[in-house]
Amino acid sequence: MASDTELWRGTDYGWWLAADTSGAVGASLIAFAVPLMMLATTGSSAAATTTESICVVVQTVLGLAGGVIQDRYDRRTLMLIWGASGVVLSAVAATAVMLFGNAPKTSGHGVNGANAPAFGGPYAHVLPIALLCIVVLFSVRDGLLENTSNAMLRGVVPDEQLPHAMALNDARDSTVTLAGGPLGGLLMTVGHAVPFLTSAVLSVLGIVSAWRIRRYWKRATVSDSGRPGNVDTGSEVGAVSDADDADDSAPRWRDALDGMIWLLRDRFQRHLIIAAAMVTGASNAFLLLTALDISQGGSQLISAGSINAASAVGMLLGALMASQLVNRVPGGVLVGVMFVLLAVGFTCAALVPSMVGKAIFVACSVLALPAGNAVLGGLSNTLVGKDKLGRVGAGSMVLQYGAYGVAVALAGWGMQTIGYGPTCLILATVLVAAAAYALTMRSLITLPTPDRWAEHIQRWSIAQF
Repeated sequence: MASDTELWRGTDYGWWLAADTSGAVGASLIAFAVPLMMLATTGSSAAATTTESICVVVQTVLGLAGGVIQDRYDRRTLMLIWGASGVVLSAVAATAVMLFGNAPKTSGHGVNGANAPAFGGPYAHVLPIALLCIVVLFSVRDGLLENTSNAMLRGVVPDEQLPHAMALNDARDSTVTLAGGPLGGLLMTVGHAVPFLTSAVLSVLGIVSAWRIRRYWKRATVSDSGRPGNVDTGSEVGAVSDADDADDSAPRWRDALDGMIWLLRDRFQRHLIIAAAMVTGASNAFLLLTALDISQGGSQLISAGSINAASAVGMLLGALMASQLVNRVPGGVLVGVMFVLLAVGFTCAALVPSMVGKAIFVACSVLALPAGNAVLGGLSNTLVGKDKLGRVGAGSMVLQYGAYGVAVALAGWGMQTIGYGPTCLILATVLVAAAAYALTMRSLITLPTPDRWAEHIQRWSIAQF
């Protein structure tokens, strides 16, 4: 189709997608491996979830500074730094696992007799501390630079193609999630350090892909004082330096909170971010607890990622339809269905005892998520200037990751005290509350198709930034 040809051949979206995908796959492998290693070395699910919470807190706190960095400096350069730091940290993590987690080959059982990662040797007790330090450094990197590629996307793809690009991104994310859990488990059966070594290789691929991006939006060069310098029009062929779409000066550190303030000041954005934070926290905590419960119950490592794989299958099926639905079905309908399906699906998954039943309901619950994300992402991008996307993304990350960190910490404690089942029911109740809250927003559920967004924004006085 013409739009597909223009997206792939008329822009550098392909190189952007390759760079972003390399980072996403590497992050997925590490996110799968670390909690299971912490669980195996400490024997405590609370320790595994607490590690995750600490990382989320670090990433959240530094995210605001990251938003300023992403709006102030060249985003392609930041993506190159992101990739290089990924190579170094992944290599250090692999070295630590090989040094401190040298398990005898005859040891095939982990926590509670599960066929999970087993660690032996005189220095095995050092591994949890080493892993914690390393993943905290990963979180520092993520807080400062992870959102760079998302902030860069609108400068690579024209606004009218954003919903289509976001639908493709959701399909990519689903594929990564679908493969990440089973692949992570498979790599860990080959060797405990293999997921980290694979992440290092993927980071190298990300560096090469980011280097090939040439056509993208970039602000004027900035002096150390924060004042704009000369417009950089010749450093990259096809680069766009859109001065008309940017403020007269680059953001300073005191502007770090601007994105969050904008999200919380406007009634529409405030209600939406609260509902989104509830969904992000509860749903991801549910998936993490389920993976840990499977691992503790004696299942294979590959099975521990099956619940995430089920979610990815649903996302992938939904993503295949999303680009067509966004331009034909009112956005409010798509978003409303998204919230309702999430609430109903996760509630049923919490009530069903069998793993197969949980997987089916989780897959069904996320079918509308790609279309809903495409609507909300496209709308948000039309409301925010290209020079402010980093700070708005950082503000959203702080609020949603903050909710996720709290949810994971409380869920881990709940799993230790009241058990897996009751804790998941509580998380499902949070999703029901989020859906009810979102459906009360008339400005959201009456959102039309993208060609009428400008009229809707004016009618409901939705703030722009």
